[in-house]
Amino acid sequence: MAANAFLRAKQHTTVAIQFLHWLAERGRRLNECTQHDIAAWFSNGTSTRGHANNFLYWAIKQRLVHKIEVPWQPHGNGPLASEKDHIEALRALLLHETLPAAHRAIGIMLVLFGQPISRIVTMRMDEFREGPDGLQVKLGKNWTDVPEPAAAVIRVHLATRPGLTTAANPDSPLAFPGRMPGRTMHVYTVENILRESGIPAMATRSRAWIQLVRQAPPSVLADALGISPKTATRYAERAGTDYLAYATLHPGGGSRLPLPGPTDGQPRPE
Repeated sequence: MAANAFLRAKQHTTVAIQFLHWLAERGRRLNECTQHDIAAWFSNGTSTRGHANNFLYWAIKQRLVHKIEVPWQPHGNGPLASEKDHIEALRALLLHETLPAAHRAIGIMLVLFGQPISRIVTMRMDEFREGPDGLQVKLGKNWTDVPEPAAAVIRVHLATRPGLTTAANPDSPLAFPGRMPGRTMHVYTVENILRESGIPAMATRSRAWIQLVRQAPPSVLADALGISPKTATRYAERAGTDYLAYATLHPGGGSRLPLPGPTDGQPRPE
């Protein structure tokens, strides 16, 4: 495993150097790179050029390049929402005026943390708490911070949970109780409602994980978000990462994961 990681990192470094040489031959420095250059790089040459992804994401994050978007290099057949659609989904969930709070909260958990709806609807009240820096959720071994204003939407739902009006169900421990006592909200009903709101579950979840593995290595995400290391590694390989970034751990035991947003310095959803 260590040898494979070394070879993968070596290949990514080699291709990054090749990209810089190629860019220089076009008469440009890195900070002068344009979207046209990016399109030309990926549209010509062999598939190994895709290994420049990790370097380009790093350069964007360090603000060494501006106003460019790295094209997605597919390594699988599963549906995948675009980065733009992912941001718009979060914006819609934060600002939606008619979608019930329960569905907005589930959608936010899907967009931010890549959780399957089948897992979200079975969550219990004791898997949410107010931590040192605000609302936290326990999806795996660790408590994870929920960023504002997403946390505010989830708080509204938890304070006004539906399905608790019957005499048999006033103190349900379920965070997302259904209409029948002791039952959770129906997975397919929630999925259909979100889809009708422009948020396809599978494609949105895949994009969430692509975003997450750019921020932290698979082992950290597996512990924090309750996904198998094998699955987390598969998403990391799909995203072209080298596992060099780590989630920020807080004294209160929470991992802070960022809101998804543009990678070119544009404003994030407020």
